[in-house]
Amino acid sequence: MRRRAETIPTPEEVEIFIAGAVHTLASRTARAAAGIFIEGGNPSCKGKCIPVTGEQSQYAAELFTALEATKMTHRDTILTITSTQTHVMEAMNKKLPGWELEGWVGVKHRDVLRCLAAELKARRARTTFKTAVPASPEKARCLKASILAKQSARNRVEERWDLTLPPNTALPGMRLQGNRQRVFYRSIREIKDRNLTPRPSTLKMLDVVRKDVEFAFGRYVTDADIWLALTARDLLPRTAQFLWKGLHKAHRIGNYWNHIPECGDRAICQECGVLEDLEHILIRCTSPGQSIIWQATETLWREKEEEWPLVSLGTVLGCCLAEFRDEKGKAKQGTQRLYRILMSESAYLIWKLRNERVISRDGTPATDEEIKNRWKYHINQRLQVDMTLARRPRLGKRPALAPLLVLTTWSRILDNEQSLPADWLREARVLVGSRAFPQARPRRHRSQGIG
Repeated sequence: MRRRAETIPTPEEVEIFIAGAVHTLASRTARAAAGIFIEGGNPSCKGKCIPVTGEQSQYAAELFTALEATKMTHRDTILTITSTQTHVMEAMNKKLPGWELEGWVGVKHRDVLRCLAAELKARRARTTFKTAVPASPEKARCLKASILAKQSARNRVEERWDLTLPPNTALPGMRLQGNRQRVFYRSIREIKDRNLTPRPSTLKMLDVVRKDVEFAFGRYVTDADIWLALTARDLLPRTAQFLWKGLHKAHRIGNYWNHIPECGDRAICQECGVLEDLEHILIRCTSPGQSIIWQATETLWREKEEEWPLVSLGTVLGCCLAEFRDEKGKAKQGTQRLYRILMSESAYLIWKLRNERVISRDGTPATDEEIKNRWKYHINQRLQVDMTLARRPRLGKRPALAPLLVLTTWSRILDNEQSLPADWLREARVLVGSRAFPQARPRRHRSQGIG
């Protein structure tokens, strides 16, 4: 007698609306939370803070929200996850195969992404990711989930998240066949970096940059923001390397010489008689150089903006973190780029003048006229590089640097700008820097006759 096949009941369907939110307190410490909303007054509607050990961003919050929605739904229930963003949809539908092939090397938030992918594979019913259309009922329900997330972010209640992978859902390691050498190298670097202990001097410099940037620009930045800022395209390689060494306290100045026998006198500034650290060289040294350069930088900057941010070690090393906005709150891209160029090039020139004075000239400083001419030369070199990149097509399609960005960067500070056309990128004689050193008017002497 044949056994009768078991009838599988039709699974029910559920739609969950998710959202992530970030709340920043007066201390500039951000906290992100996840929000879940289900139609019909479901008791599962809630908000939940994400772990404090990770990045506090809306992207991370939505990943945790999708994970929570997947875990709270039965595996035989057809699930639809609706959000206003496309982060989770693109991650699971487009990027997941490549991440699994490369063993999740270099993937941001890979712990929660791996867990989410494993939970989706463990489900027996269909799972659909959906984007809410503006001015639709789904959009309104996602806003309710966002309200729950914001309330949880303000309360800042510690929550536990289980990131344990379901069994038989994820393969460890990475595939050897079909991968690139770059992926293997990054994987080896990640394994070695886990055993590295943070350098106390580096952590101290990161705190200095964080506090100075927050004081000058009202913006709280993380360590990742500081390191990422050094990769900005507005920095030349030699300048970026100088700032990177400054964050690590890797320059051979100051206390570096105290650990070497018979070299302790090199740690003291010959001009001021105090410890010669990077802050002293760039900000406080009385030797000709830094005061003239910073005064010229401020004078040129005030031709474009009214307020000149406070010059400190943190704002110099974190110059790429500065933000300037207009009355509507929109970022001034040209102003921010000009600030990066002026601060980085001026600081690097001060550093070079100091090295020449100590090493090459046996303590003899450069003259004021030489310092002014060299500063103008450096700034004009950056202007000429921008003009060249804005004129040169890249791959025969478009310039390597947007012409409009170059025009907005250098506008209002050029010499004889009133006589230049609106698009001066192809003009032969475009200079900058003369306004930083206004020439004194010659005094008129009355002629004295002999009576």
